[in-house]
Amino acid sequence: MTGTAGRRVVAATALLALWLSGATGYAGEITGTALDFELSDGRRFVRLADLAPRVTVINFWRYDCPPCLREMPVLAAQAAGGRTRVLAVALHRPFEDALAPPAVREALGAMQTLYGPSEPRGLLARFGNPHGALPHTVVLDAARRACARRSGEIDAIWLKRAVEHCASAGGGP
Repeated sequence: MTGTAGRRVVAATALLALWLSGATGYAGEITGTALDFELSDGRRFVRLADLAPRVTVINFWRYDCPPCLREMPVLAAQAAGGRTRVLAVALHRPFEDALAPPAVREALGAMQTLYGPSEPRGLLARFGNPHGALPHTVVLDAARRACARRSGEIDAIWLKRAVEHCASAGGGP
């Protein structure tokens, strides 16, 4: 198959694979242990378990990932609302933030930026992304259990629904 028909088959197969993997959905029943990490914010180490309990959005991104950059304003708007903690986990070195467009650097000011390890596959796998696709967003309930996740670009509608789902499922603000 070539041309348009081939592209349609490839696109349909990719969408089916995402749907079957649950990469864009909500976890219906929250089970399992609380998630944790200890990452640097460039000045000190921050441990997820030491933060006050509340619904938390964790977004894994890189400065050279176009969909990562496009979704930053959505994440910044969520953080500006004040009810949800938003952590931007950069999978690059701190000085590389300067390589992101000015609008992205401005959006990062609304949320806490942490820096992941130089080899992030283990961290990403723990947060439901065994393939290492970026961007990857995970929403945790107040007990730090994953209740929504998405590999690929998010939008405001998905994020709003995911946060509402996690707040109601996990009993957090």
